[in-house]
Amino acid sequence: MQIDDRIKQAQRKGAGGYLLGALLTVVVVVSVLSWLFLVRGYAFNIGPQDAEPLALISVESGTAWHVDRTVYTLGGTVEVSVKADTFETAFVTITPDSPSNVEVVLQPSPAILTANIDVPGESSWYVDDELVFVGNALEYSVAQGSYRISMINPFYEPWETNISAKRAQSITLVPELRAVQGTANINTVPSGADVFINNEAVGKTPIAVPLIGGKYSLTASLKDFQDIKDEISITYMQDTPERNYQLLAVQSQLNISASPSGGVLLINNLEELAGIHALDAKTPHRVEYRKPGYFTFVKQITLAPNEQRDLNIALEQELGKLTMSSNVEANLSIDGAAPVRLTQQQQSINLAAKATQLRVSREGYRTITQTITPSSKRELVLNIELLTEFEARRKEGRPLVANQIGINLLRFSPDAFVMGSAPNETGRRRNEHQVKVDFTRDFWVSEKEITQAQYAAFKGQSSKSNLPQADITWNDAALFCNWLSVQEGLPPFYQVRDNQVLGYTASSNGYRLPTEAEWEWLAKKAKRSRSTVFVWGNQTRIPTNVGNFADQSAKNNQLIVLDRYDDKQAGVADVGSFKADRVALYDLAGNVSEWTNDFYTTALPDTEQVQVNYMGAQRGTQYVVKGGNYASGRLRELRAAYREVGESPKPTIGFRIARYQ
Repeated sequence: MQIDDRIKQAQRKGAGGYLLGALLTVVVVVSVLSWLFLVRGYAFNIGPQDAEPLALISVESGTAWHVDRTVYTLGGTVEVSVKADTFETAFVTITPDSPSNVEVVLQPSPAILTANIDVPGESSWYVDDELVFVGNALEYSVAQGSYRISMINPFYEPWETNISAKRAQSITLVPELRAVQGTANINTVPSGADVFINNEAVGKTPIAVPLIGGKYSLTASLKDFQDIKDEISITYMQDTPERNYQLLAVQSQLNISASPSGGVLLINNLEELAGIHALDAKTPHRVEYRKPGYFTFVKQITLAPNEQRDLNIALEQELGKLTMSSNVEANLSIDGAAPVRLTQQQQSINLAAKATQLRVSREGYRTITQTITPSSKRELVLNIELLTEFEARRKEGRPLVANQIGINLLRFSPDAFVMGSAPNETGRRRNEHQVKVDFTRDFWVSEKEITQAQYAAFKGQSSKSNLPQADITWNDAALFCNWLSVQEGLPPFYQVRDNQVLGYTASSNGYRLPTEAEWEWLAKKAKRSRSTVFVWGNQTRIPTNVGNFADQSAKNNQLIVLDRYDDKQAGVADVGSFKADRVALYDLAGNVSEWTNDFYTTALPDTEQVQVNYMGAQRGTQYVVKGGNYASGRLRELRAAYREVGESPKPTIGFRIARYQ
């Protein structure tokens, strides 16, 4: 049994050894096969021909090795260098996608040109006429071949040579330089100045100095004049430089102070500031200081070389006499100061002799502003003529706004007459009181009633209607007058607050409504030796085409009409449709009745005293309306003395305008 057990044990050990050997054999076979499949070789073909024997291959990075001209890799990226003496090293990157044959062509190493010259100025180096370097220490590479080398330095004659460069050759250039030969021509005004080149005296100007190429310091010196210091160069481009110097005198100092301050300081006619000024010595200098209102200071000064002098200037005030008067008393303001009274009598004042602004003003007149310059050498006389704004505009030839909108005014010089009607006048009413009236002022009145188009201009509207403007309040008519006054520069006649008339200024020559006295004088006395009852005279038969009344044409509209008169107008007509009266006014007797300036009152007026420039009652709430209209059908209503009370707007009431001369 023991023998059998040992035999079996020995058999088991032998089987294990065989198995191990088989496994090792399999591993070796698999490894060899894997190496054969994983390793890849790349054959390098190296050129040019004379580089190939010298070439050395090295693996710079990656998993690889080389055998002779073949590089083996196990995959991945591999960096390989190829070197050869006198050739530039080449670097090749191998990847799994690279071809198995790698072509490498090495480039010859360039030749190196060097030069180091110790000369002034910077040199320019050219290879075959192409600038390659600027400086005196050259290092430049060229491929093998033949070249023309040239060098240019501003202070030397140009140099050139031909070379034949070989691969990796070092060539040292040693230029043979010849300095430029030149001449510097030096002139000064004045001449005779000592000339120094690099601090060495070479003679007096004018002078020609022979010099070789280079930069030189130059000094020109002459007594009592400032030294000239300059730099001069002799180059192959400019070998005969010329210098012409204007020598400046040695400077001295003049320290100027001036009072009062704020004036103008002139030195040799050039404006300067006070303080220290450097001036040429031994030369006359004109110093002037002036300020408006003072006598001018002028002095000629000559300074010694390097002298320092103080000049203190104090101006003396200059006064001029001004004599003034004005056509009316006014306020005079001088340079914005508080105004003083200027009268019609000549008055004299002394003013500083400088530009002075005068402002002469008075309410209701155009202000005059004038600049004068008084002088101690002569008296200045001014006679100021103030004009009202209206007069000033007329003097300027500017048209009246009234004329521009079609209003024509006629001027009248009224004389004394009696308003109202005599007790025996047919049709007389109790309110037609007889008042003795006289006038001291001329007045203007519009030849026609104000039209709708003219009134629209006041309202800022547009209209072409030539019908009379009616159906407005007395207040609206007064506001129209004030508007026209403002447009023409006249003082408004009516005193207004919040568009309501509170009163009037009787002395104003602004536009207004005619007074009742003026209206009635025009209707019954103008251009007559004695007063008449009607505008056309005393006859009761109405002349043809004398005015627009309630007549036969208005029978269908009016209950009461005039017999034996037909004006062909059933209602209101355009202004001026009927012939003018004896004083060239239109529609005074008819068309529309007219507002006057006067208050209407039942109080009895003063019938004993002569009323001068009579303007009716002093107060009231109603106004006098004068003249007949297109609805007037009774003859008594057409009388010049006829007067109505006006309280509110009516289609039959319009207006015309007037103003004092």
